[in-house]
Amino acid sequence: MTGNTHQEHALATQDGSGTVPHVVSITDPQAIRALAHDARLIVLDELFASQTTRTATELASLCDLTPSAMSYHLRALEKYGYVIRAASEGDARERRWRAAGERLELNTQIDSANAKTAYLNVQLNAFRTRLNDEVQRREAEAKAGIAPSPDRPPMLTSGLVFLSEEKQLQFNRRLLDLVYEYEAMATAEERSIDSQRMFYLISLLPEYPSVGEAKS
Repeated sequence: MTGNTHQEHALATQDGSGTVPHVVSITDPQAIRALAHDARLIVLDELFASQTTRTATELASLCDLTPSAMSYHLRALEKYGYVIRAASEGDARERRWRAAGERLELNTQIDSANAKTAYLNVQLNAFRTRLNDEVQRREAEAKAGIAPSPDRPPMLTSGLVFLSEEKQLQFNRRLLDLVYEYEAMATAEERSIDSQRMFYLISLLPEYPSVGEAKS
């Protein structure tokens, strides 16, 4: 573990026997730049969401990479404190990896706009790719005459709600509590490498007065 990340609670040991910290907070611009790669974001999504161990081969299958290429990315993520080597399982022929904490947070106080922009661009580009794939999938279903389920989730929805400061806090809390509730409900079988996944992107942006309006 390097000094590039700050972790709340006790640090997990390298063999996976220690307590997993609750939050891994990114505090170093170099650590943020290390995330500017699609495969590394997929790995972090997988390990932090599943809270279980994966091998380089398993993770490589999610990214269309070779196991050796994935091992390279895992070592880079280990260098910056995102992942740790886990205890061996089974015949121990292949190293297993786990997230270095339960949650990953970007420290917004970092004085490196370029690093944060690179990270955000990779995140948004990855989600844009998923949206485009879903558009094509739904178009193909429509051409094939497949009727969508009435409960099918929207690909993307946006808008605004009118909330006082107090209601904003309630809205934020209830939305995130729902996410955390369903994360906690996932069984070990549902967290397997072959399980079905649903990706989400949440951005809650309050409206702020402009500089001119704030002074008036």
